[in-house]
Amino acid sequence: MAERRYLAEALEILDEDSQRALDEDINPRQEILALKEHTYARKKLNLSSSEFEIELISFWIMNQLDEEFGAVLCSSSGGLLRANHPIFYHPDQFFNFHLSFPLRGMSELLGVFKEYDAGRMRGADLWARYCCIDGESGLVMRHNRTKHLFDLYFGDGPSESLENEAFEKYVRPFLGCYVVFDPDVYPDGYYDTYASLLLESKHWRKPELEDEGKAIAKKRGPKNSPAKREFLLRYHKGLPEGLSADAVAAELSASGYPITGRSVLNYDRELRERKISK
Repeated sequence: MAERRYLAEALEILDEDSQRALDEDINPRQEILALKEHTYARKKLNLSSSEFEIELISFWIMNQLDEEFGAVLCSSSGGLLRANHPIFYHPDQFFNFHLSFPLRGMSELLGVFKEYDAGRMRGADLWARYCCIDGESGLVMRHNRTKHLFDLYFGDGPSESLENEAFEKYVRPFLGCYVVFDPDVYPDGYYDTYASLLLESKHWRKPELEDEGKAIAKKRGPKNSPAKREFLLRYHKGLPEGLSADAVAAELSASGYPITGRSVLNYDRELRERKISK
């Protein structure tokens, strides 16, 4: 998915049809490699960082899939459990913003590209910064930096009790499990998946089935994360005046739906934007 979204942006910059990126018959990686032969590639594209940008998109998609659809944990016995939000904590918090293109123009990514251009960051480093997950295997584990990051994220400052409480409740019971995703809860097709993550290309058209002329159907449609569903259930009209996002986050977390104030603000903004669009 990341390669196809990168390809779509590159094709748009080159004034080509970005719809080609949705064609399931193409190999997106080969198409991206072929871009260097385009007449205007050297002037309009920064192909030297293409691999890093694709990795960045892939990492962002991973975080958004958990945020919007929810990941599950697979134990050594094969049992499946809903993954708790703290397990996915990452200091760069890629689940708190939407991507816009070109990526180098995003204020949220200025620091990331600065590190990459200086040779201090690679695509694999994004995954390595997970607090409780091995980015390569998806194994839930405790890193050396877990306590410090939990202090910063779940408390008001360094506090062993805060880290212990959050870690013991939401992470320790799942050490040794693997993060997995159930494809049955996602929309069908690239277009619907991108649309659910607000990752569409502005020139894309929804593909249709050639034989029936009908739009591709979703399996179940978007499925929000447990914390987001609970927020929408309790505050379907948005945050009440005078009630802070941090207070709501504390309320939901105490009820077993760990969430941050920043995520609450994001959900509230989405609600208000939907009302305006209607």
